[in-house]
Amino acid sequence: MDAISAMETSTLVYETDVSRAVRALGAALKVSPEMEAFQAAIQSVNADDAAQDMLRQIRTLQTTLYWGQGNPADHSALHELQAGLEARPSIQAYYRAEQAARELFQAVDAIVSETAGVDFAANAKRSCCGG
Repeated sequence: MDAISAMETSTLVYETDVSRAVRALGAALKVSPEMEAFQAAIQSVNADDAAQDMLRQIRTLQTTLYWGQGNPADHSALHELQAGLEARPSIQAYYRAEQAARELFQAVDAIVSETAGVDFAANAKRSCCGG
């Protein structure tokens, strides 16, 4: 086996090992209590008809205000709707579950970053040039 073939084989094994580890991490994250709670919270918000109605009204008012077509009453209505939405139990549960999932991801990022010796999340973002 020549040097190039050996290097290609080594790279293939490495990519397979990394892919396998990444898939295992993804599978473990998917069944973690934090992610299961987050998915349940999303479903709860989606099933909350009152919350969905409030979200539609908020989007409508935001669009109206964005285009400069609103009035002071629209601003007040928007703030009241936002406060009412945030008071709903499904939304509060969503925020708590989202925070727990974020903390899990940050912990995973810290471990991967420490192990790899590079700031993982910062280097996983797309560049400005589409990379």
